[in-house]
Amino acid sequence: MRLTYLITMLFISATLTVSAQKSNFLDFVKQGIEFHDSGDFKKALNEYRKALKISPESPMVHYEIGSTYFAMEDHKNAIKYADMVIDYNDEYVDQAYILKGNALDSQGKTKDAIKVYKQGIRKYGDNYLLHFNLALTYYNSDDVKNAESSLKDAIVANPYHSSSNLLLGYIQVDKGERIPATLCMYKFLLLEASSSRSSTAHEILMAQMKMGVTQTDDNTINISFNADSDSEFQTADLMLSMLEASRNVEENEGKTDGQLFFENTDAFFAMLGEIRDGNDGFWWKYYVDFFYEMHQEEQVETFSYFVSMCTEDEEVFEWLDANESKINDFSEWYDKY
Repeated sequence: MRLTYLITMLFISATLTVSAQKSNFLDFVKQGIEFHDSGDFKKALNEYRKALKISPESPMVHYEIGSTYFAMEDHKNAIKYADMVIDYNDEYVDQAYILKGNALDSQGKTKDAIKVYKQGIRKYGDNYLLHFNLALTYYNSDDVKNAESSLKDAIVANPYHSSSNLLLGYIQVDKGERIPATLCMYKFLLLEASSSRSSTAHEILMAQMKMGVTQTDDNTINISFNADSDSEFQTADLMLSMLEASRNVEENEGKTDGQLFFENTDAFFAMLGEIRDGNDGFWWKYYVDFFYEMHQEEQVETFSYFVSMCTEDEEVFEWLDANESKINDFSEWYDKY
């Protein structure tokens, strides 16, 4: 009887000890992350080392230590701890590949960084951040073709990653691909309507919409168009110019900029959906289908005002304040899509 009691008490004591250690471990990690986020990297490392005493082979802690060294621009140690996580082959391995690639890229070792990202992608092809970081490395080394391909892979993995949409949009602008650039900026502004990057994206969007449309002193509207283009968006390119030119027709007199932006955006999305038949591929599947359904579900008005928040136009905020129910409807539709 006494022996059974003793064994029971020892079991309870061991359980409590393990539970206390687990609690302390998580507290150390949490405190380390807080120190890291506040920029106190030395204190962060101290907390992580305390956690390692409890769990010496924790992939999470080794990853956090590597991330802190990277923030300290100690790329050698960042790579060291990233490699440890990769060797454990447990948790955080995909993030460790990103960390190692970033550290190599920061050292100017572009080819090595690309090799590491590709190794990670072979194991974790659905991790959009691996594709994005690979794209960014390609882009910064002026390999635009591979950057574009990797960004498309990132968006296939996660269509709602704002930075992938934005960088892909910049590439389309540089290539002179008006419709893809416009689609990317629309999508980015939906994902980041009022960030520090939004104003520039909105300016690019408006510039793309107005491209090729000029007005002379006698109020004549001129539309320039490359009739020899073999682009899959040739028809859409012409129609977008015609929509922009229609701003100046008599029936649109008195309409606000917000109203005209909504009406042209809605007509543009409708037109893209109507020419969808026979067209296939990345742009149609990941952009046109989304925006055409938005048109069909009559959600473009809310979308148009929402993505215009960065302009700080009083009309935009007045509309948003007065249409809470439409905003809720749009949110529900978006969540279901």
